[in-house]
Amino acid sequence: NMSFKKKHMDMVASTGCVLCREFDGQYVSGHVHHVAEGSEPRSDYMTVCLCPDHHTGASGIHGMGVKAFCCLYRLPNEYWLLELQNKYMAMDKL
Repeated sequence: NMSFKKKHMDMVASTGCVLCREFDGQYVSGHVHHVAEGSEPRSDYMTVCLCPDHHTGASGIHGMGVKAFCCLYRLPNEYWLLELQNKYMAMDKL
């Protein structure tokens, strides 16, 4: 019996990288990234799919840090990634 959190994270991962889809229109498989500020608790429902480059690469959120990452991709903040994630999960359901 798969937990709801696991099902949700599998659905997140299935969309592919939200930035690759948004900016390049391409599906690139990726990792689940937890969106949170500083050391606040991580929620499995506050997750987005990012490819290895956008997740841990030199131009990734963990590679360059949240502020530089958001500046580079013109995101108002990291939480904006959740909007993209929800958009692509909704599109994939149609």
